[in-house]
Amino acid sequence: MLGKILTRLFALFGMTLTCVACYAPYDAEFNPNFEASGRVVDPEGEPIEGIHVSTDIQGGFTDESGEFRVVGRLADIYFSDDDGELNGGEFQPHQIELPTDQSWAEEEIKVIELGDIELTRIDEEVNE
Repeated sequence: MLGKILTRLFALFGMTLTCVACYAPYDAEFNPNFEASGRVVDPEGEPIEGIHVSTDIQGGFTDESGEFRVVGRLADIYFSDDDGELNGGEFQPHQIELPTDQSWAEEEIKVIELGDIELTRIDEEVNE
């Protein structure tokens, strides 16, 4: 009888540990420390829809106005044209490295407005 009780208690304890491991809060390294937004445009200043914008912890696409909003932990934002000609041309990949300092280690999320990010067309780069 005591053996059955102990077996059930150990099983319950094991399931509890499993649930805590799966549903515990994220470690600090996954929590964002910045939120960046802006608009992706072509060399003529027209918005580009469908550009993939990503950070170390999040990715998404620009909307029909070329606008985006992403969060990240490290200070790099990547732009890539994943759909080729579908958005009006093929564009070169682009990277923005945001400046960081000790204040980024604080708990507060830094909000950064990048404004217009101009991407170069692949065919324009070849002609230059």
